[in-house]
Amino acid sequence: MKRDYPLRVYLDNCCYNRILDDRSYSPIYYERNSIMLILELAEKSAIQIVGSEMLVREINDTNNVYKRTVLQMMYELCSEEVKINAFILDRAEEIKHSSNIQYKDSIHLACAETLKADVLLTTDRKFMNNSNRIKTYTNVMNPNQWLLEVLY
Repeated sequence: MKRDYPLRVYLDNCCYNRILDDRSYSPIYYERNSIMLILELAEKSAIQIVGSEMLVREINDTNNVYKRTVLQMMYELCSEEVKINAFILDRAEEIKHSSNIQYKDSIHLACAETLKADVLLTTDRKFMNNSNRIKTYTNVMNPNQWLLEVLY
């Protein structure tokens, strides 16, 4: 079934940072390449990247000026951004208390759900595994896995 609108993708902070990680370890290398392809798909409007105030805060907290600048440039591909509000914080608490998900990650998931993202992409295996054990409104996947499903 063909969609009339592009897929909505929320990248968590570790995905943005993966671009700048050491590529000598093959899993990191493949995740980096997947994220680069995802960013390229967004540039071509084949998908829509959505973000949050939480991501902006994490990017702005990056100490290294070069790294922060690169992260900010990538984040500019976001076509929509949600501000943190009481509803998101309540949903984040609900997610946190029904799982082993860390609080910041639960906020990312609540933001992705609020934005009606089709998927939240993360390279954090623990976050992904814990998310898949609870009821969520947004799928949480690794970028490699998601690309394989979407492209093939």
